Amino acid sequence: MSGKVLYILRHGQTEWNVARRMQGRRDSPLTELGRIQADLHGRTLARQGRVEALIASPLGRTRATAELVNAHVCAPLRYEEALMERDCGAWSGLTLSEIEAAYPREWQARGADPFHHRPPDGENLVDMETRITALLDDLVNAGERTLALITHGVMSRVIIKRVLALSPADAVTVRHPNELFYRLEIKPSGRAGSAYYLEGQGPKPGLLRENDSETIASPARRRE
Repeated sequence: MSGKVLYILRHGQTEWNVARRMQGRRDSPLTELGRIQADLHGRTLARQGRVEALIASPLGRTRATAELVNAHVCAPLRYEEALMERDCGAWSGLTLSEIEAAYPREWQARGADPFHHRPPDGENLVDMETRITALLDDLVNAGERTLALITHGVMSRVIIKRVLALSPADAVTVRHPNELFYRLEIKPSGRAGSAYYLEGQGPKPGLLRENDSETIASPARRRE
């Protein structure tokens, strides 16, 4: 296997992101800021060199983001259901405050173990990792060297966990705001490293963490 670069993009800001409403498999439109973020991601990505394939979640917010990004990178574009966001089950469409009020014990359990907690009738991150593994294996072994994935906030964490071999406790501290995208580089040896681009600036080494400022790079997580 030759070296591989995976860019991991989250969709631009949506109306439900602003309202702090859990989207899951449901959808809401990109805001004007979200469209600006997606366009900037496309411009920034195009400056990094050729992207050989663009693969996106088929949900509406990722489709809209993919179209704006691909106006700049001009790559073959396809959609994969494995990249869809977490199924939030009974919590889909509720605001975070509504969930906390209606499901206090479940909300507390989520805070205690966010990787393994499963919302009522929904998925946990273990389910999501099982769902994405086959696609990631195919992409890592595909002929294209540079790929961009357009996905969602929770799925981004799961992909990063899988590629960088993070622990569950480490994975849930990774942040992926709408204005950021990650670059994961997989060496021929199988070792992987990470960097990120924030509001068009980068690459900055490492991963953005829950306790980090949005403008300060976290320590590198390279496995060399």
